[in-house]
Amino acid sequence: MAAPPPPPMWQPQQAGIDQILQLLTEYRQPGANQQQMYQRLQQCAAVPDFNNYLAFILTSGEGVSEEIRQTAGLLLKNNLKSGWHTASGANRVFIQNVLLRSLGHPSRFLRHTVGTCVSMIARAAGPTGWPEMYPALASAVALETAAADPNLLDGGLDAVYKVCEELNGRLDVPVAGMPEGSPAGLLLPKLLELVSGASGAAPGEVAARRAGLGAINLMVPSWPQSHAHLMDAYLRGLFALALDTDSGVRKEVCSGIVSLLYRAPEKLAPNMREVIAYMIERTSDGDEDVALESCEFWAAFCEADLERDTVEVLREFTPKLIPMLLTNMKYAEDDEEVIAAEEDEANAGREDRDQDVRPSFKGQRDRGDSATGGSSGGVEGDEDEYYDAGEDDDDDAQWNLRKSSANGLDVMSNVFGDELLGMILPIVEQRFRESDWRLRESAILAVGAVSEGCDAGLAPFLPQLIEFLVPSLEDPRPMLRATACWTLSRFARATAQLAFSHRPGEAPPPTAAQGRAFVEKILGGLLMRVGDKNKHVQAAACGALATLVGECREDIAPWLAPTASTLGQAVASYGRKNLRCALDAVATLADSAGDALKNPAVASALLAPLLQKWESGGDNQVDLYQLLECVTSVTMGVGLGAQEFAAPMFARALTLARRALQARDASESATAQNSGTDFGYEPDHVVCALDLLSGICDGVGAGAASLVASDPDGVREAIVKSITDQKSPGVRRSAFALVGDVAKAPGAGQHLVPILAHIVDAAVANLEPTMVQAYNMGACNNACWSMGETAMAFPAETMAPHAARLASAFARVLSQTMVHRSLSENAAIALGRFALRTPAAIQTGFAQFVTPWCQALRRLRDGTEKEHAFAGLVALCRAAPDAATTGVAPMMHAIASWQRVRDPELHANLLAVMRHYESALGAERWAELANALGPATIKKLGAFATNVG
Repeated sequence: MAAPPPPPMWQPQQAGIDQILQLLTEYRQPGANQQQMYQRLQQCAAVPDFNNYLAFILTSGEGVSEEIRQTAGLLLKNNLKSGWHTASGANRVFIQNVLLRSLGHPSRFLRHTVGTCVSMIARAAGPTGWPEMYPALASAVALETAAADPNLLDGGLDAVYKVCEELNGRLDVPVAGMPEGSPAGLLLPKLLELVSGASGAAPGEVAARRAGLGAINLMVPSWPQSHAHLMDAYLRGLFALALDTDSGVRKEVCSGIVSLLYRAPEKLAPNMREVIAYMIERTSDGDEDVALESCEFWAAFCEADLERDTVEVLREFTPKLIPMLLTNMKYAEDDEEVIAAEEDEANAGREDRDQDVRPSFKGQRDRGDSATGGSSGGVEGDEDEYYDAGEDDDDDAQWNLRKSSANGLDVMSNVFGDELLGMILPIVEQRFRESDWRLRESAILAVGAVSEGCDAGLAPFLPQLIEFLVPSLEDPRPMLRATACWTLSRFARATAQLAFSHRPGEAPPPTAAQGRAFVEKILGGLLMRVGDKNKHVQAAACGALATLVGECREDIAPWLAPTASTLGQAVASYGRKNLRCALDAVATLADSAGDALKNPAVASALLAPLLQKWESGGDNQVDLYQLLECVTSVTMGVGLGAQEFAAPMFARALTLARRALQARDASESATAQNSGTDFGYEPDHVVCALDLLSGICDGVGAGAASLVASDPDGVREAIVKSITDQKSPGVRRSAFALVGDVAKAPGAGQHLVPILAHIVDAAVANLEPTMVQAYNMGACNNACWSMGETAMAFPAETMAPHAARLASAFARVLSQTMVHRSLSENAAIALGRFALRTPAAIQTGFAQFVTPWCQALRRLRDGTEKEHAFAGLVALCRAAPDAATTGVAPMMHAIASWQRVRDPELHANLLAVMRHYESALGAERWAELANALGPATIKKLGAFATNVG
């Protein structure tokens, strides 16, 4: 029987083409209402074949202007990025076919837009989701195509490069039916042949070498093992093109050599002396892009997995290389950063524009971290990286030769250490005395760059450096002031170590008086610069201050008042561009200063301007998440000091959460009814509001009871709607944190009893194996932690009906392999708390979970949570002693993990458990167990008897 014919290919309707062309034309009109146009486009995007029309107009819209066709392509790209998986199979096939057929379009703009769309599909489908793409691309970039169809070659190379970018070069994955084994195995021979064959000076051949080599470079990190023999041909190609007349080709040669250092350093090792000489020459290349790419080599060299003899080769070149890097670190006369900073100096007080403000990343607050000694799961930057002197990651702070040179010097100093100072210090000392501020600034930058790698050699010079750097904070040139801030921050750790004891309770070091004087001098200078009129300097000063405060931690106490006051003033006065810098510094102070922060004066200095910022900007301000995240940190840090502000903060945060959740419900209803109404739902608003509610409850302790009692129905509504959110793990994570913080606040937890069943259902659902995934880890962690808190806070009879389900969920987590350590530890603690409070309700499953539970218990750090967990273990051993017989060995390992048990009763009970199982097993089996445990564990168990108090 013959197979049924394939379904007919999709065909556009002229009326649909005309309607979309009209929309695109209006979209491009100057003065068009962008918000209205966006809503219309969103409505069109809901039509199943809208993307088909866009693809048709892009590839086949003859007679339509290139600008309109390119606009159709860019809209298609955005839709493919987010909506490819929801497209029907027939629509996918149509779009894929027309795009591949148009790789060689006569218009360069259009074929490159086609390449962008192809790469978006590759990104959405993954490296194996569109296998037909690779043969088409391989044919397009074949050497014979160069002469036969230059347009197709150009479009193919553009698409290959963009696909490699979107897939992070991961083209080494097996694809079914591909004889070469993987896309990389198919494409690499074609590209290598093209790069070596296109050796002429014609523009097309030069462009082919450049683009082909660029695509190969992207695949180097994941070069397929099946084609390892091609690595030699690649290396020969790099050497052959090393002196190419085209600067773009030379740039790709340098990029390829850097990539090889990480992927296959052994290939370069035999010729490393010649490679280093070449890269030094290219670092002085007249083309800055080539110089920048080659300068990346020095950090890569020091970080690569090279034999020590190979690393030593670089040492003989350092007398030439170090001065060259220092030369590159001087600002150019027309440097865009300098121009921007000088304009900022001349226009102090100018309002920030939207384009001045960089995007930001949201952090997360996961509970139960004390079990692992971790911190919140937020996204944090490294203040030591990039040598931006505190500048934003916007167009004014691009990575450039100056910063790359400083980075290379930093990494080299960590390899060669103090021996570099003999080459660096004479140049630095000379530049310190120069009248040219650019030379002085480059010397300050160099000192900061090597401050960690050459710390021992610089230690004797620290007093002189501070004496030079602190007055430099007053320099007339803003970028020099900014760099001085950054360099001082690089010495924050060394200064703090001079000033303060290394551990609580230890005597201060002999250098304490000198160190404290240094801290006071540096801190005073930085606080002055926090109030600088120049925004570049403000950002650098806030970053440096945060670093210093983070190193001083609780020892910042003598200077807490002026620090809090200055940061409060910064919050009140900064524009949007630097407000986030001030918020970061405030949050660092709140997280670092410890008990010294817990007083009403500090709370007022910090919270008053923060809350005024919230009041003036409203709930729809762009930076609301960052602002409330900071308010939360301060509220938790100042504790009862926040009592004055707690009630209005709590009420407003609860209102914000409930309004946002109502907007979510309205949006979901509108979507179900195919309505295009936008209710402005922002999940981040729910997250930051819930986090603030948690922070208030955690900070004010018993004071939380009256806050929750002021609107218990509102609190319960917000919790239930959030813990059952189907789309946002972040909302669920924050909601479970709020559950735990309300439960543990004395007198507040009673208000959760009416919704306890809903909370337990949601917690169990989030601990299902399908939910224990990386994207949901914060919600899983907080679900465990919050249930453990409810176990300790509520009467046993309240929790007993839910104990078996929860214990089963915790045990299931503990039984899974490859579970994040923090989750297994939080599950172990929660299980222990239920065992402590409701042993009879969960003893039935003790035999099944005793082994994985004890394996997790041994990883806990000493503290209250560990005490609760082991008290639960004792309770279950008493309730069902025979059930634990199969888990005695891991139980002994767990008991041996204690450094010191603070609770004498728990210590005695654990000793009783040990004696019980020693007696129950009998002398012979106990001896066998001791042999299996090993001498290290036996020794620890022997010492356990005295480790109490």
